[in-house]
Amino acid sequence: MATFEDRVQKSVTLYEPGPIPEQTEDLGTYLVTELKRLGNIIYNQAAFRLERVHVEPQRPRTGDIRYADGTDWNPGSGEGVYLYKGNVWSKL
Repeated sequence: MATFEDRVQKSVTLYEPGPIPEQTEDLGTYLVTELKRLGNIIYNQAAFRLERVHVEPQRPRTGDIRYADGTDWNPGSGEGVYLYKGNVWSKL
């Protein structure tokens, strides 16, 4: 049974490495910590859930996927999941 702790947390997918430790003895811990951070970012991308959006993204990129609410933002076929194909949103 899934618990609250099992849910994927929203995360920022931008990765910036933390400060490198001054002591060489701390490099192992630093490496493990950074690998865990990278793993969490990859996991959150692989297990994403789509939030319903009410406005079209300002600068969509080819391959972007969004869940349009169908009312405030309707790319063409009502509420649903859409894929951006360079110049048009296509319902999946």
